[in-house]
Amino acid sequence: MNTNPVPKRSNGAGTAALSLAVSAVVIAATVWGIPLAVPLGLAAAVCGGIGWRKARRGAEGRVRAIVGLVLGGTTAAVCLGVSVWFIHGLSHAYDRPGELVSQGGVYETPLSPGATARYRDGVRVTVGKARRVPNLPGDVALGKGEVTYEFTVTYVNDRKSPLALAGNGIRTEEKIMPGALLPSGPMSPEWDRDHPWFPKELGPHEKVAVKMHVNAPPGSTALDFTCSPTDYRDDAHWLLPLR
Repeated sequence: MNTNPVPKRSNGAGTAALSLAVSAVVIAATVWGIPLAVPLGLAAAVCGGIGWRKARRGAEGRVRAIVGLVLGGTTAAVCLGVSVWFIHGLSHAYDRPGELVSQGGVYETPLSPGATARYRDGVRVTVGKARRVPNLPGDVALGKGEVTYEFTVTYVNDRKSPLALAGNGIRTEEKIMPGALLPSGPMSPEWDRDHPWFPKELGPHEKVAVKMHVNAPPGSTALDFTCSPTDYRDDAHWLLPLR
C-alpha cells in the first residue's frame, strides 16, 4: 500500500498575482508610477482570483493568491482614486473662485436684462430690466430734461460661508448709449436714508435685491452696466435698453 502523499499541483496564477501586486506597490511608491500601478494592481487581482479558485481545487499557493488578490485590488483602487483626484485638480488649477462661469465678462457679449452672471464659488448676480419712473424727489444730480430709470440688482450667495461685498455693496461702471455718457443720480440724502443700500456682507445662502436709479438725457437708447459684487471678482456686463 502506497502511503506517499500526492503532491499538489503548481499554481502559477497565485505566484503571478503576488509578484504583480508587489510590483504595483513598489511602482506606486515612486508617485509618478501611480498611473502604471493601476493596471498592474488589476492584473494582480485577476490572477489572484484565478489562483484562489485553483487552490480550492487542490493546487498549491492559496496564500499567495489571496495576498495577491487583496493587495493588488487595494493598490489599484487607491492609485485610481489618486489619479482621478490629481487629474481633476490639474484641470481646475487655474480656476479662481471669482471667475465667471456664464457669458457676460466685461470683454464679452453683454448679458440681456433679467440674465444672471454666475461665479465659480456659487455667487450669482442678476440685473433686471430698466424702466422709466418719475424723477426722484430731491435729486440734486438731475439735469434739465433728464429722465430717470430704475432697475434691480440682485445678489445671491449660494456659498456656505459669508461674502464680503465691495465698499458700497457694488462696484459699477455705467455708460449711457449712444455717446457713452456717464449717467448721473440719484444724489438725495433723503432718498439714501429711506432706501438702504447693499449690506457690507452676505451671509451663507443669503439673497439681497437693491433698486438702482440713473438719470439719462432725452434720446438715450441703452444703459451699458458693468458690475462686480466684490473687488476681486471678474466684472459682469449687461446692456439694458431704455424705453
